[in-house]
Amino acid sequence: MNRHLYIYCVLIQLAIVPAADAYSQADVNNLLASNKCVGCDLSGVDLSRKQLVNADLQASNLVGANLTGANLSGANLSGANLTGATFTSANFTQALLKSANLIDVKFTSTNLTRTNLSYANLVNTTFKSAILANTNLSGANLALADFTGANLSSTSLASANLTGARGVSSAPTPAFSAPPTQESAPTPSPIRKINPQDLPDLEESSPVFRRPRIYRIPPGLGRPQRLESGGTRTKPEPVSTPAPVDAF
Repeated sequence: MNRHLYIYCVLIQLAIVPAADAYSQADVNNLLASNKCVGCDLSGVDLSRKQLVNADLQASNLVGANLTGANLSGANLSGANLTGATFTSANFTQALLKSANLIDVKFTSTNLTRTNLSYANLVNTTFKSAILANTNLSGANLALADFTGANLSSTSLASANLTGARGVSSAPTPAFSAPPTQESAPTPSPIRKINPQDLPDLEESSPVFRRPRIYRIPPGLGRPQRLESGGTRTKPEPVSTPAPVDAF
């Protein structure tokens, strides 16, 4: 089924794109002079190792173009047709390729850091050993794409079609929450020292707390009751008073 999908996409491209080597040298000269060629026909052009930083190539035709080792950092190729183009070892850092047609493109060892490839058609595209750190591939068609050895650190693949893709998993990588470090831990509140001057003054009319008195039972008024086992109390034994002795 994947093979049929690939053949169908290729046939569609062959039906709508013009033949290669149809570029105009005047357009090439204009691009190199002004760094801009919007909607130009540059199919089959050789721009290998050219400096095209921040170039504006929106909606241009670059079918079968050779851009090996070219510097396209920050370039805008949104909506461009790049079917079958070669970008081996090129620099696409922060380039804009949104909704571009990139079927059968070779991005081998290409730097695509922070590149926007959202909703691009990347069927059967090669990303071997490419750098795709923080690259936006959300909604892109990546059927049969090859990511073998590619750096996919923090790459966005939300809603992307990964049917038959190699070297990448469609399952999202769970976010890793690192334990709080000593720097990020909350700082304990400092202990506040009380200044004696901040204490309220005690006036003479303020109540004075005295030590409670201890009252003692005078002798002869009885003894404390004794608690027997079982919860009964025994009455204190009466004090026997000796009988008075009659005087003779």
